[in-house]
Amino acid sequence: MTIYNTKNKPANALYEDLRQSSKSDAIAFCSNYHDHSSDAKEIPAHYHDYIEIIYACEGHFSATIKGIEYILHPGDLLLININEAHSYHRYTDCKYYCVQFDPYLLFSTARSSFEARYIMPFIMSFSSPQRVISASEIDKTDIPSLIMDFHREYTEKTYGYELAIRADICRIFLWYIRKWENQGLSMSVSSNVKIEDINRLEEVLAYIDAHYMHTVSAEDMAKLCRMSYSYFSRFFKASIGKTFSEYLTYVRLTEAEKRLVSTRQSISQIALDTGFSNASYFITQFKRHRGMTPKKFKQRLLRDSGPFDDDDED
Repeated sequence: MTIYNTKNKPANALYEDLRQSSKSDAIAFCSNYHDHSSDAKEIPAHYHDYIEIIYACEGHFSATIKGIEYILHPGDLLLININEAHSYHRYTDCKYYCVQFDPYLLFSTARSSFEARYIMPFIMSFSSPQRVISASEIDKTDIPSLIMDFHREYTEKTYGYELAIRADICRIFLWYIRKWENQGLSMSVSSNVKIEDINRLEEVLAYIDAHYMHTVSAEDMAKLCRMSYSYFSRFFKASIGKTFSEYLTYVRLTEAEKRLVSTRQSISQIALDTGFSNASYFITQFKRHRGMTPKKFKQRLLRDSGPFDDDDED
């Protein structure tokens, strides 16, 4: 692994919506294996709200992140945090795996103290403690096999593959944080984010988990945190990477997904039970964020599911 300082910091990075660009799946992860080609390729600066891991297999691959260029050699591992602008140069001889996942897959349904302790500091940090891990550091670990298992499960999509991928993601993340802790590396949480603020954020997330089906306002959460509305809004966005409204919608849609595949409730009932004002608004939001209607989502995950009520969807 080689690192170069460069003034060529990516500018005008474009936002990449991975959910919309992968409409074949209404799930929060994806994987690709890139084989070498006859032509080198530049991938312009972009960012997304997914964590991305590149595992180099053959040849050379370079990435520029925050003005630093990293050259990956076979066996090296590159980690990119959420909302970090990055660009790539793929050489003609390179082969690599690229796995991406929504960090909130690491959370259980109800936020707990261990998640605030281990996961939130990483998500809230401005960068990764160790950007590239060399082949010698991951040799004889489970990381390469976990990356390849992630890709295999995603490609084959056999029954229960979502659970298998989530397990792989959790084990990869656990390996990272244990490695950093053993080396005494800081999670590099922003200096203006205090432990008490993380505790307040955990309190808000727990409240949303318990009351998402009712009216939950940013104003009320600001009072819960003993913050002004404007400060809370900025703090929440900086911490989570989503506005309060976006995150509340994320939670409601996640809960709606569970009901779609585990109950016989109508779309209208699911919409009301998960906090949406009506079925029409629920369907619009679901399609916007998942790239398909709730009915299509259920049909894809449960091939033998019965029909919805007539008032479910057009």
